[in-house]
Amino acid sequence: MRYRKLYTYILTALLVSVAHQRSAFGQDGDDPLDVSYERQVLPIIKAKCFRCHGSKKQEGGLRLDLAESWLAGGDSGPAIVSGSIEENTLFQRLITNDKSTRMPLDAARLNDSELQLIRKWITEGAQGLVDVDDEEHWAFGAITRPDIPTSGNSPSTHSIVDSFTTSVANEVNRELAPSASVSTLIRRLHFDLTGLPPTPEAVDSFNVDFTDQDYEQLVDKLLASPAFGERWGRHWLDLARYADSTGYESDRPRQIWHYRDWVISSFNSDRPISEFVLHQLAGDLLHNATPDMHIATGFHCNAMKDPGVRHEAVFDRVNTTGAVLLGLTLECAQCHDHKTDPLTQSEYYQLYAFFNTSDAVPFDLSDEATRQANSEVDSKIADVDKSLITLKQEITDTLDALIANGIKQPEGIPEGLIAIFNIPSAERSKSETNQLVTFFEKESPRFESLTEEKKQLEATRITPTTSLALRFGQRPTHLFIRGNHTQPGDEVIASAPSFLNDWTVADGTHGSRIDLSNWITSPANPLFARVTANRIWMRLFGDPICEPENDLGIQTARPTHAKLLDYLASRLLETDSFKSIIREIVTSSTYKQSSAAKYREGVPAGHFIGQQRLRLEAELLRDNALAVSGLLVNKIGGPGVFPHQQDGILQNRATPATWTVSEAADRLRRGMYTYIWRLTPHPMVTIFDGPEMTTACTRRSRSTVAIQSLALLNDPVFVECAQALARRLLTSHETDAHRIEWMFKSCLGRNPSIDEAATIQELLEEHTELYRLNEEHIEFAIGEYTVQGMDATRHAAWVATCRTVLNLDEFITRE
Repeated sequence: MRYRKLYTYILTALLVSVAHQRSAFGQDGDDPLDVSYERQVLPIIKAKCFRCHGSKKQEGGLRLDLAESWLAGGDSGPAIVSGSIEENTLFQRLITNDKSTRMPLDAARLNDSELQLIRKWITEGAQGLVDVDDEEHWAFGAITRPDIPTSGNSPSTHSIVDSFTTSVANEVNRELAPSASVSTLIRRLHFDLTGLPPTPEAVDSFNVDFTDQDYEQLVDKLLASPAFGERWGRHWLDLARYADSTGYESDRPRQIWHYRDWVISSFNSDRPISEFVLHQLAGDLLHNATPDMHIATGFHCNAMKDPGVRHEAVFDRVNTTGAVLLGLTLECAQCHDHKTDPLTQSEYYQLYAFFNTSDAVPFDLSDEATRQANSEVDSKIADVDKSLITLKQEITDTLDALIANGIKQPEGIPEGLIAIFNIPSAERSKSETNQLVTFFEKESPRFESLTEEKKQLEATRITPTTSLALRFGQRPTHLFIRGNHTQPGDEVIASAPSFLNDWTVADGTHGSRIDLSNWITSPANPLFARVTANRIWMRLFGDPICEPENDLGIQTARPTHAKLLDYLASRLLETDSFKSIIREIVTSSTYKQSSAAKYREGVPAGHFIGQQRLRLEAELLRDNALAVSGLLVNKIGGPGVFPHQQDGILQNRATPATWTVSEAADRLRRGMYTYIWRLTPHPMVTIFDGPEMTTACTRRSRSTVAIQSLALLNDPVFVECAQALARRLLTSHETDAHRIEWMFKSCLGRNPSIDEAATIQELLEEHTELYRLNEEHIEFAIGEYTVQGMDATRHAAWVATCRTVLNLDEFITRE
């Protein structure tokens, strides 16, 4: 297709040409080179005119995709008269001030550079007209529910999803892989829908006569679990670039966890998708907005924050909206027209205008529960303050005792304080006493501990959350020349890109964020439902239907399963429900396929045959270990918590920060509640490819490096989980055989084979002999998880065996 091949360098050439035009519209340019229709004018005509005057639609009888049609014209006569500006109907309709007749209708006027380029082309004789293939980019076309394929030998048990995947598989003479084992499906479902492993009891209850009805009942049970909101809420928080600190060098803490809890609640309640988006983009503007609606706007308050650079925050809101909700790289149009997509720089700043009137502001949540929680924190802070006062008095008393004993120069005291030290306490000024006490406080480990404890308590105090709010009324917005906010260009008004669905607002009103949200989630919008359905599929298969998942623009080819994507998108528009689409996918045979390598051999990319093997994400690795060991605390919501992490991680920050390990009830909670310092995230998140939270993370990578194995083997939380798992086995089962069987069900979701059980038993005996020869290591191996009456050597051997199982590839993989 000519359009696809030429688009990249057409726009590049256009930018070069525009740079040589005179800035004043209406005057001839000095550029001696002729304007090329195909390279320079056509992209403008295609982006702005073909929607109403192309092959599919000819308003006013005018068609502009064929060369002869320019001369034939439409109801108003020829569109073009070479060399004459005044006689050119088309050009006069482009520049008129009469909005009722100016082209393009109901869209922004062409900018001066575009108009001057077209003017120059006409005055040079309007040369180079060619016939154009104006086939619409697949992702920009309307979403219609495709016919369900009937070809192939699809079993009657297949779903509609399977009809599409089977049809495509048949085209390459392949079939879907057979269904995975019952135990594999149960474990796969639990991880995908809740992020937690099935219990041994769950494995046992479904392993006998497991029917399709049993499977669907399990799906419904997991979709109704509170853990579902945590699992799928974590996916959304990646998109929302959620973190508990502001980023940049200051990286200050902030209270925005209410937004995280709102996301979890929304997924659990299956909030309608259109409402889910509306509340996040414009909750503060809704009539009688509730606190929850204000909290939802935290979506656009999550970004890194530099108070001195407001325009960067607005850029972020525009770009995040594009990446998350439209699957477009809008940021490419900050400085110039988009190089590949039909998005002008002017249209970028029309989107910018929606957010330019608003700012992130504190939103007070002073309900009774909040006041009670703050009161408890304040009480703890007061206790720490009392301890600091007591410590200060103890230091003062110690100083007086040293002086009374005739000591003139205590060890380590700086020269500048020696003279003050030797002044009798009765004669020493308050300021001089404070200097001495301050020095000795800093040298005291207890003072450091108390100070860090106070900082940590202050960080957990519930302060107002952050909400988006309209602050500036109808603030004017200008295009930034070359993206430089200090060089404002033409003024623009809030509107949507013209190459997508129509933009309409009530007469006499300016578009608001409410209008923007409704435009995005409208069934007429070709991108939102496709992007959302594509990501849901990706969460369940590892790869999206359409690659890349964050760019459905011109450069992205039609995917192999384009009809399947449109089917899912149409279903999403019909149901307005995350859970409904997820349920339809996970009950399909396509989802249930075995992931054995033999079924994937020779399969072309994008066919989803036997493709179901994925390493667990960073948070789930830890959650999995905590769950099987019995340590996991299932508490939903609240401020971020501080599990164990290695010392020294926060020491090299640009600004100081604290990490005081939370009490057991909090430090053993799910990973999504771990406090996120942007500059220094928890090492587990970094090592296992967690997002940086600087921009929207639409997809996590999955690397395999040696340090990951070392972390799983030696990180204190995994060592503690092995200790707790060993104690659980020893206190719940009498024989090694039963312990091994239960360990496999708990950790791997299945029974061990005879060979596996024998191997584990052999490993247990080897560890027992090893600890018998090295008894000095036994106490360290068991830790605090002792079992009364149990032989310590055997106990330590079980801990070592549990550590081995927790490091199996199968344990950290969802098959």
